[in-house]
Amino acid sequence: MSRPGCRSCLRRGALPALLLLAGFASSAAAGPTPPGLPTDVSVPLGQLVRTGGGTVPDADRARSCAELTGGTAGARELPLTGETDVGNGLKAGDATDAPKGLPAVVPFKTGTETYNRRYQFVLRSGRVWFRSNQEITHIRQPWKELPVPPCLYGRVTGIQADDDEMIALDRDRRVYVMDHAYRAPELFNWTTRWGPLFWAGDGRTLPAFRAWAWSVLSPREDRDWTDDAGNAFAVGDDKVSHIWMLQGNGRRMAYTDPWIAKDDSYEMCGPHRGRFQAVNLAASASTIFVIGRSGDLYTRLFDFDIGGPDAAFFRYSYDDQRNVGNPAIQLPSPAWRKQPKVPGTITSVISIEKHGFGSDGRTLRVEGRDAKGRTGFWQKELTARTWRFTRSGRPLIGTVLTNPRRDTSARGLGTSADRRYVYRPDLLKRTSLPAGAWAAEVEDFNVACSPATVRIRLDGRSEARLVLHSVDGLRLDARARGLDQKPRYQYAAIEVPPATRTSQDKRVRAWVEKTFGAKRFTTVQLDVTTTTLHVDTVDWTLTYAP
Repeated sequence: MSRPGCRSCLRRGALPALLLLAGFASSAAAGPTPPGLPTDVSVPLGQLVRTGGGTVPDADRARSCAELTGGTAGARELPLTGETDVGNGLKAGDATDAPKGLPAVVPFKTGTETYNRRYQFVLRSGRVWFRSNQEITHIRQPWKELPVPPCLYGRVTGIQADDDEMIALDRDRRVYVMDHAYRAPELFNWTTRWGPLFWAGDGRTLPAFRAWAWSVLSPREDRDWTDDAGNAFAVGDDKVSHIWMLQGNGRRMAYTDPWIAKDDSYEMCGPHRGRFQAVNLAASASTIFVIGRSGDLYTRLFDFDIGGPDAAFFRYSYDDQRNVGNPAIQLPSPAWRKQPKVPGTITSVISIEKHGFGSDGRTLRVEGRDAKGRTGFWQKELTARTWRFTRSGRPLIGTVLTNPRRDTSARGLGTSADRRYVYRPDLLKRTSLPAGAWAAEVEDFNVACSPATVRIRLDGRSEARLVLHSVDGLRLDARARGLDQKPRYQYAAIEVPPATRTSQDKRVRAWVEKTFGAKRFTTVQLDVTTTTLHVDTVDWTLTYAP
């Protein structure tokens, strides 16, 4: 069953129109081009952009950056009708000033090479080149330089495309968004807008990362996605867009969304409860793909809306939503899916692309060699069990990994980030408790990895086991990653498992009935710091106990 995505409701007002007007205004205000500078190209819904050789004075860079507050990113998608696809406009054999050595094929999204179903893009020496995606469009043409804003010209350090948007990063890791990447090149337009409210913020600079990816889930290309209860939910009138970052030692997977707080405090729990050490990450249409140093592969369907933090716009429930007439989104969100090992030599280069409707329409690729030593990539569909090899003829660009056929994902796991909190710690130490007294211990709370086990001690012989589910709350103000002395707000639920509800110990059954009634899941909210964990509704305040 599907329903409209409520994130789009607030976009139906004046904001998109105002942003479009800002784009027109900034284009008109750009002024003439000083003699001897690179060619200027006027973009209808954006800013003047530049292509060709030459340099850009610092004053022009600063001016063009200040103008990048318009553009169409975040606005409603336009229908792809009445347009003839000619790629970059060049024909096979036409002259081009593209540098020699640009790739003949682009099978991966790597940060310096990327693609969508209409175009391919490559980054070389700070400049971006593009052409039609021949594999899909069957249009053969040479590379042509992509027009970019003057403040970005010659300074691009990373590119990632998905759906009809492309992200470019400059030398400071500042984010630039190119919209309409499925349209004709004259409709490409750029903005630095990012952050609250509703993708209208003043821009974003990314923290350090080991790998990064751009993911766009859209109503036109994906239509819907399916939760763990089997219910399909419409993407809505607009898109869900994330930059994913693999950080630190490869265990932390942070994401940033153009609508939410401009920080790297939101993260997804990695495989093995965040202890798996990935060497690379890829993403498309809210599906994340990671690889470990011994060739172990995982995928997961996850984004800000699917994961549970977007409670202002969506309904979520831990209660079973199967066969429910008007279902809420099922929590917990879909877990990591262990993918089969590749039966051959592989490298650290991986990629994922979307195709068709629904959340299973994904293709996975891993760079490698076949048994004859030929280079190319191993490929399979998301739900398939068998990999097949395709020759590319390209030299390998990734690091060759050890790749034993057995599951080695638990090898070399990192230290757990779980934390222990206790309620009434003085009672926990006693061999017997006073009549009516009880104490609690949250054994393994993790700000990114839910759930946690809650142990309720009633006396020396009676003990109840509960489950604490939690997800991050909606934040617009930036905060530090992880926990500190600033309370971190989380949406949560305390679960009474069936085994606890039907315990043979009547003291356990009585305590559960008195505290939670007949409900299996009790909705609560958490305020967590490095020293305390407060649970509203039941009004528990637990203390950190290392």
